[in-house]
Amino acid sequence: MRPNILMLFPDQWRADWIGALGGLPLRTPNIDALLARGTGFARAWTPSPLCAPARSCFATGRAYGRAPVRSNFDDNPLDTPTFYRALREAGYQVANTGKSDLLKHGHSWGPDGRHVVDGEDRLAALGFSHGFDSAGKKAAEVALKRGFADPYTEMLKARGLEGRFLDDYAGRGVVRGTLLQQWLDGSLGTPPDAYANVDPQDLPDDAYNDNFVGQRTLDELKGFDPNSPWFMIVNFPGPHEPMDVTPSMAEAWEGVEFPLPRMRNTEDAELQQDIRRRYAAMIENIDRWIGRYIAHLEETGQLDNTVIVFASDHGEMLGDRNLWKKQVPFEASVRVPMILAGPGIKRRAMVDEGPANLLDLPPTFLALAQTDPLDGMEGYSLLDYLDGSAPYPRASSESGLGAWRAATDGRFKIIVGLNERINQEMLQTETYDPACLRSGVLYDLADDPDETRSLWDDRPDVRDSLIAHIARVWPS
Repeated sequence: MRPNILMLFPDQWRADWIGALGGLPLRTPNIDALLARGTGFARAWTPSPLCAPARSCFATGRAYGRAPVRSNFDDNPLDTPTFYRALREAGYQVANTGKSDLLKHGHSWGPDGRHVVDGEDRLAALGFSHGFDSAGKKAAEVALKRGFADPYTEMLKARGLEGRFLDDYAGRGVVRGTLLQQWLDGSLGTPPDAYANVDPQDLPDDAYNDNFVGQRTLDELKGFDPNSPWFMIVNFPGPHEPMDVTPSMAEAWEGVEFPLPRMRNTEDAELQQDIRRRYAAMIENIDRWIGRYIAHLEETGQLDNTVIVFASDHGEMLGDRNLWKKQVPFEASVRVPMILAGPGIKRRAMVDEGPANLLDLPPTFLALAQTDPLDGMEGYSLLDYLDGSAPYPRASSESGLGAWRAATDGRFKIIVGLNERINQEMLQTETYDPACLRSGVLYDLADDPDETRSLWDDRPDVRDSLIAHIARVWPS
């Protein structure tokens, strides 16, 4: 019997922000329980630390640069093969809920979230037989200001809440044009407004974007035909910035103290605490929805035949190195949570047998569905490892964006092509040049987790091995 697959895919969730991992006062009991009854990968990377490229790589199973989306300014072409379409063709009901980011540039969601353009259901063309796509946080503001329709903003308008939402977001802007070097050397004194504005959002709890997606997802879960297997990917907008939690979410974290960002050169300790409290509140809220989904599966007798996967498209710098958001090749940005639990998956908790990559999930899903991988898929099916019948399949992993590339063997990590003189928004628009392999940085993540001491000239054996990996993945 082929299993159902529930893929929980929130946006911008740091790999180390899970309660069971310790070190942080987090409340993630449902994710902790998934980890306890399944397998988590301690060294999982995103193929690209930016929303649309990461999700295009994931959908197609291809590395950054070969997947069709290179930046947040592109839509995923409808004729590109996706594992979603392959699952549907294999007999699965395939649902998307929340912000897929596969068609984000065109703002074509529509009131029902199906991206219908000239009579064509573009969400179906990507492979989704069920569900809806909706705007993320800043995209919802864009939709309201420019007159685009999407399910979330249509709900706000129907309830007369669009003005309150826009007034709130007017103070949650994004700093653009700031040199990355200013962040790296600490000369930027305060976080951007999308983080620094920690005021609670002036909306009822049930009108909060994550809660809208959460409830709609629960409704979709109840609508599947019990006679066919299903796959659902749940794309919560959070914990992506801005720090727009509801009053009740903020109140639950008042007074909780967090470790401050690493390599931080500013003196705004209380603001940093408030930012981390808001991030933790978003995480707790999403975990609560995960618990509701698991409870529904248990109540309906589906839990024992459902593989549950928790991951994120990329991480979040969250003030480390005086950096915010993602797009850079440092661990807080490229490392992601990746946990699988369910029938046939051994209870290992967190494993660190080697590097993993989000690209390993699509071939794993297709193996669970007992269908062939797509031509050109670059990940490794983890199915035989997860059930204990085969050793761990991957020796190295990679990530890239714009001009930079990074690779790791799980302990050592190489970065090449990073231009520290441009702003973060421009990182995604540069072009990779294989000549960058002649110089870069090499870090020993075991001895130097903050990535401060380059061993480029000290470990030529490791350096050359990782250079060779990058050259294989991205040949000239």
